[in-house]
Amino acid sequence: MSAPNRKGIGLGDALLVWLAIGFIVIFGGGSYAALHLGSAMAGLQAPPAHPVDLIAGLIKGRVPWPTEATIVVCLMAGVVLALVIVVLMAWRKGAPQRARVDKAARYLGRGKAMHAFSEKGAKATAERLGVTDTPGIVVGKVVSTGQKFIQSWEDLSLDIWGPRTGKSTSRVIPAILDAPGAVVSTSNKRDVVDGTRGVREATAPVWVFDPQKIAQEEPTWWWNPLSYVTDEEKAYKLTQHFSAGSRVPGSKPDAYFDPKAEDVLSSYFLAAALGRLPITQVYLWVTEQVNREPINILKAHDYELQYKGLESTLELADKQRDGIFGTAEKMIQCLKSRNTLRWVAPTGGATVDTDTRRPFSPHAFAASQETIYILSKEGAGSAAPLTTALTVAIAEAMEERAERSGGRLPKPGLFALDELANVVRWAGLPDQFSHYGSKGLIVMGILQSWSQGVELWGEANMRKIWSAANVKVYGGGVAEEGFLRALSDLIGDYSYINVSVSAGKSGSSRSRQEGKERIFDVSNLAELDRGRAVVLASGAPATLVRTMPWYTGPHKNAVESSIKTYSPRPEEPAASLPAGPAANPWVTK
Repeated sequence: MSAPNRKGIGLGDALLVWLAIGFIVIFGGGSYAALHLGSAMAGLQAPPAHPVDLIAGLIKGRVPWPTEATIVVCLMAGVVLALVIVVLMAWRKGAPQRARVDKAARYLGRGKAMHAFSEKGAKATAERLGVTDTPGIVVGKVVSTGQKFIQSWEDLSLDIWGPRTGKSTSRVIPAILDAPGAVVSTSNKRDVVDGTRGVREATAPVWVFDPQKIAQEEPTWWWNPLSYVTDEEKAYKLTQHFSAGSRVPGSKPDAYFDPKAEDVLSSYFLAAALGRLPITQVYLWVTEQVNREPINILKAHDYELQYKGLESTLELADKQRDGIFGTAEKMIQCLKSRNTLRWVAPTGGATVDTDTRRPFSPHAFAASQETIYILSKEGAGSAAPLTTALTVAIAEAMEERAERSGGRLPKPGLFALDELANVVRWAGLPDQFSHYGSKGLIVMGILQSWSQGVELWGEANMRKIWSAANVKVYGGGVAEEGFLRALSDLIGDYSYINVSVSAGKSGSSRSRQEGKERIFDVSNLAELDRGRAVVLASGAPATLVRTMPWYTGPHKNAVESSIKTYSPRPEEPAASLPAGPAANPWVTK
């Protein structure tokens, strides 16, 4: 950070002055004390008490300097030297904790301006909401004061952290550990699962949704996406998750084929749900194109507009129909994965009603303190449509419970949405975000860059969700000039007085000029030290905090125990695919 020139005593001159004062105090005071103690030990007459008389007596030889005084001086020198060594060691130990950007903290938020986000303020909010377990989510410690900056249980946050900047250890894991109610965690890695699973399962059961074998979890339970489809509106919402989750980032939907494909899929999802058929049946209908079973089911349940819409699509010219069904097949491509289907369809040839595994119910989960980890990878073959659908189903179940509970959940539910733009491509989140906090759904949306949000929601919706977030956290590691420049503007400037002295024939004159400097410019934000984060909160000035990873908190031993229990061991072989007729004969077991 650039700093203005100021006239005055330089840092080096001031240091020399203080060193001189310290030397005089230590040398003079030590000699005075040593002479008095040494004289007493030697049985001599007490030397003069006044320092001037004492110095004059020593110079003129009237006051003797006994050997005992020399011994005392040596002992005192040893003690001082030991203290200096201890101080230097402590300083060297603490030096790495001081970051380059810390000098900017004095221009940022602190004191009474941060009361609402202090431990006392957050605790008052938690008590008002009926939460006694914890005051909120600790974002970090304010660099300038050391007080904790806490996100309360009615504040929603949007984080932007670049890769490998510590967002999991400093934000996601601590938030999950302190959550008083149900927790939904999304990620594309297993580290959060391994670190918090052992802690959370001590409170309530834990679920791990792992359709792409990220944590090598076996499907001992399953979730039927069609259980979410209770009417044509829910069918359309489910279709939107498949549409958004299958779209390549940055690509635009076709104005004709995409809406038509979504309409077909929506009717097929509704027909499969009404007919109590597995979701795999939807894929078969799409590939067959001309199957009239879904039309008959919709007709039997009086969904006239839906079945007539399907009939008109089937009667289109072959080229048009192929384009529509080809687009629909692309949207549900993830249903071709055998691993994925084990989590969302009946296994072993069973029907929806005869699968013996535990079924997952979003409504039962919403009324619990349970935890679900939803894992998926980005790119080709991603299960993002299903992970998005599951996340939204839980959120809507929590909304319904909040409305039945007087407008707010009895205990806040936490949505720690890491890798939001990859794992959970929640297209409707910007519209829902603003009112979730009042209902007790605490959403922590975490992106790797501003561009990720723009790719998912568009520029206007990205700005909408950014503005709606009560707490915005930038953890460094981003090199997008436009975003960093806007963030620099939001952080603002600081004022200073520049004093200049000019000399002439008629004498000297002094002038004072007020100037302004940017607290953080673009390069400062791009190079933000690891372990520091800039926080923008509603009704408070921008703040620089020192992040608090889980290994610096009270859950350190519990997390380490969880990691030891659930992390894969090198000697364990990777879980293999289930044997079956499609197994690759070239793969050795």
